Amino acid sequence: MSKTRRELDAEARFRTYKAGFIKIYGRGPLDNEKIDDFGREAFKTSWRGVSGQDRVDSDMKPGYYILNSYTPSSPGYHWVAMHVTSGGKVHVYDSYARSAARVLMELGGRRKKENRAAMIDSDRSDAEQRGDTAVCGQLSLAWLMVVRDMGIRSALNLILP
Repeated sequence: MSKTRRELDAEARFRTYKAGFIKIYGRGPLDNEKIDDFGREAFKTSWRGVSGQDRVDSDMKPGYYILNSYTPSSPGYHWVAMHVTSGGKVHVYDSYARSAARVLMELGGRRKKENRAAMIDSDRSDAEQRGDTAVCGQLSLAWLMVVRDMGIRSALNLILP
């Protein structure tokens, strides 16, 4: 199946942002201060911050988030992007293409317990990150920039070769 012009544009934009973030920040892990500084500048009043999944309210305000998936039982720290629409839908991007329910188990569990809608995964047919690379912050920021520039529908369907 061939891709639409909009899908190709979203993929090209993602790659451009990804390359830019890697050029600026390198291929190593990003700390919360760098992510937060960028988020404040790029998303202005729609930036909701960078946080651990255990520290964000399950009833999230619309806007752009970067969450850390860490829990005491997880193997390490991993950044995940999240966009909440004005209608309250929670969209999650994981650079390893895992389900939001798996990566953000604690937040998902609280949402379920409070009878909130399930989180919506971005495309899970391919992973933009592999192995033990440390570019999850850069990729999460790139995804949020596509959401900002082109809308959530374009970002949800990113399938990169």
